[in-house]
Amino acid sequence: MQVIRHKSTGRYARNDGGAVETIPAIEWLLELASRPDEARRRPVFRIDNEEIKDNLRLAKDEKHFSVNNITAGDNFKRLARESGRIHSKDASLRTPYEKSLKAVADSLLIYQRLAKSFRPQNSTDFAAELASLKAVFPEGMAAVRAHDSGAAHDESKHQQFTKLLDTLFDPSLQDGDRSGVMFWPRIIPVDKSWQSLSTNLLSSISTAAAAESDWKIQFHPAAKAYAGMVSAYAKNDGATFNIKLLDYQNHLRVKGFSAELEKTGKEFEFNNFDPFYKCEIIYVLAFLLACGGWLTTAKWPNQAAYYLIALAAIIHTSGLIFRMWLEGRPPVTNLYSAAVFVGWGAVILGLILERIYRDGIGNVVASSVGFVTLLVAGGLSLSGDTMEMLQAVLDTNFWLATHVVIITIGYAATFVAGFLAIVYVARELVANRVPFSKTNRLSLTKMIYGIVCFATLFSFVGTVLGGIWADQSWGRFWGWDPKENGALMIVIWNAAILHARWGGIIRERGLVTMAIFGNAVTAWSFFGTNMLGIGLHSYGFMDKAFAWLMVFVSAQVVIMTGGMMLGTLNQTSKPTGQASIGLPPVAKLTVEGIVIFISFGITIYYLLKALGI
Repeated sequence: MQVIRHKSTGRYARNDGGAVETIPAIEWLLELASRPDEARRRPVFRIDNEEIKDNLRLAKDEKHFSVNNITAGDNFKRLARESGRIHSKDASLRTPYEKSLKAVADSLLIYQRLAKSFRPQNSTDFAAELASLKAVFPEGMAAVRAHDSGAAHDESKHQQFTKLLDTLFDPSLQDGDRSGVMFWPRIIPVDKSWQSLSTNLLSSISTAAAAESDWKIQFHPAAKAYAGMVSAYAKNDGATFNIKLLDYQNHLRVKGFSAELEKTGKEFEFNNFDPFYKCEIIYVLAFLLACGGWLTTAKWPNQAAYYLIALAAIIHTSGLIFRMWLEGRPPVTNLYSAAVFVGWGAVILGLILERIYRDGIGNVVASSVGFVTLLVAGGLSLSGDTMEMLQAVLDTNFWLATHVVIITIGYAATFVAGFLAIVYVARELVANRVPFSKTNRLSLTKMIYGIVCFATLFSFVGTVLGGIWADQSWGRFWGWDPKENGALMIVIWNAAILHARWGGIIRERGLVTMAIFGNAVTAWSFFGTNMLGIGLHSYGFMDKAFAWLMVFVSAQVVIMTGGMMLGTLNQTSKPTGQASIGLPPVAKLTVEGIVIFISFGITIYYLLKALGI
């Protein structure tokens, strides 16, 4: 539902025209498995493009549509034809309409594959059909054997038997042939492994049919329980559904899966609680309070913001620990968990800074970075499961707990330094209304410098550990993988900041400017390299994600150049009337203005592109 609707819940009107209700994704999926005809009427597909609505004759004032809406009349044929044409066209040449139409077609394909993945497609009452097959199996097998040998037989039993087999067993749904199937879940525990329902049914039938006579079939207890759940839900029989669910759970416990069952229930509660979304709300409130604290001499806004952030940090930490327990892994295993962890690291650093300096800056940075990273994580979660299986080469908790965690802390620290520098520019911009004393400047500069040192250490150690892991895994320390290069860029950039500062090449403003650009470098290493479609860390090119990345990077250029312009204006107000690097002030301001104008234009262009405008 996240991929199709861009949300993990669905809203739909009752069939009797009653009030609009909200259902969780798990209930929608169960409905899709048990009552597919009803599921086809649920408006779960989001379509914003007006041209697509016109072409498919959909209501313009609606955003969500059902399968029946989208495939009405000849819409399905037209959609398939257009999708095929768009698929053969170079992705870079596709228009916004074509991209949106392809997204709709892809979502519809996912829906159709899901609908084929949870029960035999010709089944109308799964449990009753299994019971009928068991009852007719002895006579049915006798009729089949007699029919094959040309002997006399009961044709009605022969037809009943073969019809049941055709209903319950579809050869195309075998594990080895997944054409047209999203996935056929492995829900039947057999020995130490798991089988799909289709494979298990075939095994039961094959075993029973192999006998020479006295044919009797025994279905797996888990298969019977699952069939009972599907049939009960289709009939809206809650009592029977709960009984069959308990049967299935008890069988899993007997097979030694008690711990997994406990995790399944806890994961459901975790997803319902949605701790990271609650953190987002708290971070926004804390940010507003922290900013308000700069407008008054009262201490309570900053204190309240600090305690709110501390509360969010507790929830954030609990969410991370809970995910670690569910996965049995360290906190960072994919891009989603990395975004969550970067936010957590930034929040902890911000709280430490606020505890030391007590000037509201740590609060602003902690709340802003915490919110932004969780917002990014929320967007990443729309692409699918956030707890997917790891690639075999990455399946090692030691290196996930050392290299990945340490280098991600380096990412978080670099972002914190960059956002501290943005706060510096923002405070300087409104210095006439919100006092920004020399003491404030020095303390903020010290924060930036200290965090850059911290970031350099962790990014360097993390990168070296990554090389050691690579050497142990495939015999080479460095392979110029895009992610490796991105990590090296962060180390080099942080080291360049420190060397420039130590060598006197930059001072306060130069430190601020370089720290802001560190955001762009880190964002590229963190996200950009994953979208190139090359290397171990690649997740494939994502058009909208790239557009948002460009919005962020170009915005950093606008901010850093704006900070430089403020410095130039301050220099021109001095008696010498000369800019800091010896250029005439007008020339320097002109160059800075041109850079800001171009960067701002790029920001707006990619923002419109990301929004699909």
